[in-house]
Amino acid sequence: FKNVVTTGTVLAADGEKMSKSKNNFPDPWILFDKFGVDAIRFYLMSCPVMKGEDFNFSEKGVQDITSKIITRLDNVMAFYELYRDTSLEKSAHNLEPENVLDQWIHARLAQLTDEVTKGMESYDMAQATRPFDGFIEDLSTWYLRRSRERLKDGDQDAKKTLYVVLKTTAQLLAPFTPFIAEDIWRKLKLDSDRESVHLTMWAQGADIDQDIISEMQMVRHVVTLGLE
Repeated sequence: FKNVVTTGTVLAADGEKMSKSKNNFPDPWILFDKFGVDAIRFYLMSCPVMKGEDFNFSEKGVQDITSKIITRLDNVMAFYELYRDTSLEKSAHNLEPENVLDQWIHARLAQLTDEVTKGMESYDMAQATRPFDGFIEDLSTWYLRRSRERLKDGDQDAKKTLYVVLKTTAQLLAPFTPFIAEDIWRKLKLDSDRESVHLTMWAQGADIDQDIISEMQMVRHVVTLGLE
């Protein structure tokens, strides 16, 4: 073999080894119904157990993945569908955005693709999953909130940008959250696209504009200080 992935032991929340006799583990079927299998899968793939370390399973950890990753992304998708213009989607990947917000989220997407790809190529699932939380938060709480009026007013660049970002994010998330990734893909795919996101080639990276990422980080820091 060329690569080995060795997992640690998943322990109960109190650090005890899970066992049927102690009944100290949550019923997985209840968790599936409550949070969905995507959240549990992402939670386990992003935890230290994937680095060969022991790990205390926490239901709150699964809940956090649901709210920070799954629900946020689902909400962004729902907003896009409200103001969707399918006539723009065929040319969306050829966009060279002029708006600074569009340029910034494209740069963040390129950064996400690069970081996830490096994690996957090194068989480090924790590294590969780590960037999604920050990216989806940026997409939901900064890009979308700043771009709502543009989308409502029919701004073509904003709609094309959000389309590309959602579609590419679905491809990057597919190994970790296969169901929501498939759901987004099927809603957004063109007639010329593969039937399933799991049949597509891995998302291709692009040059990362570090300057615009740093400048936007500074702007957000100033806003945070102002709000305090």
